[in-house]
Amino acid sequence: MTGLNFWIARKLLVSRKEVGFISWSGLVSIVGVAIGCLALILSIAVLNGFEKGIRDKIVGFETDIRLLVSTPRETDRVRLNDLLREIEQVDAYSFFLERKGIAVAGEARSLIWIKAVEDSLFTEVYRIGGSQTVVGTGNLPMAHLGRGIADRLGVEAGDTLRLVNPTNTQVYLGFPPMIKVRIASVYQTNLLNFDDRYCFIPLEAGRQLFGKHAIFDGVDVRLINNSATGNVMASLVPRLPKNIRLMSWKELHETLFAAMRMEKLGSIVVLSLIILVASFNIASTLLMLVMEKVREIGILRTLGASRHRIRRIFSFQGLLIGGLGLSAGSILGLFLVFVQRRWGILSLPEDIYFVKSLPVLLFWQDLIIIILLVAILIGLCVVYPAKVAGRLLPTEAIQFEK
Repeated sequence: MTGLNFWIARKLLVSRKEVGFISWSGLVSIVGVAIGCLALILSIAVLNGFEKGIRDKIVGFETDIRLLVSTPRETDRVRLNDLLREIEQVDAYSFFLERKGIAVAGEARSLIWIKAVEDSLFTEVYRIGGSQTVVGTGNLPMAHLGRGIADRLGVEAGDTLRLVNPTNTQVYLGFPPMIKVRIASVYQTNLLNFDDRYCFIPLEAGRQLFGKHAIFDGVDVRLINNSATGNVMASLVPRLPKNIRLMSWKELHETLFAAMRMEKLGSIVVLSLIILVASFNIASTLLMLVMEKVREIGILRTLGASRHRIRRIFSFQGLLIGGLGLSAGSILGLFLVFVQRRWGILSLPEDIYFVKSLPVLLFWQDLIIIILLVAILIGLCVVYPAKVAGRLLPTEAIQFEK
């Protein structure tokens, strides 16, 4: 019987009588739903693409897991070494010192964050890219400088730089501790303020600058598989002493990703208004169709069709209009996402953004949410016209004159 209801619904929808505008109204409704669905898919795909790009940049800079030690001791270093070596998911890790300092190049000065890491593990733990690396010459430690700092100081890879520790209370001959380094590379992440703040130097150079008492501030851990972060943290927590705090890359930038989630939710709510307007248009189309097909409804009621069947027939009509729009919008949206991911037709200025082309990424969960949202809005707007059609009495419907 469902097939018969659908067949009658299709016949009533496509047949034309005096009110030919109804067919055009149905077409406009289909186009409206398709445009709304297309806008939702493309906006979510773009937001996902940028979020993934930012996440990859942050994980490359911050690593997957960070262990922060409040009162570091040499015994903590030995214990953490033994513990991290036991975990199979750990790819590489580096002890680090992270303090404020001043970079000096000629007459130029800049307040920066100096991060001292294990030099032999730098490329394995931190994936930040950069200009061509300069091979170390002489006894100078090699430093990796952010593009923003390099531009302020007017230096490039191969130049020398002085790093000053202004927070050390121990002053020699009226001058704070200072070391001289050679710039090995200038990296550019185009993300947050990493390029404007951080300078990487070897751990031994950091201890020389910040004092021998500065053993380490924490450990940056790089995992083989980023998806195993939760499992690794769960296994580490019960085995760590109280003076060590464990944080993931998500926790380090929780505010940023919370803002991105809110932006994604806001986009869905705003763009859903397009679907809502198109759904109202579907409701008005069905109401006009009920007015045009009053006699046909009366004939169906006389032949034994129940009110429930009449409601289902007009519900099928609304779902047919909405389904065509949803299908068209979804197919076109998925096609455009595929084309952009494959060929990158829409390009972006790489000096402003961190990518060459517009990043798009669509998860199946997002697609299901969009489809359900569109279906719910269409379903709600179909209910009232279907009820109006079901309330018509057979005698009144047959005798109705337009």
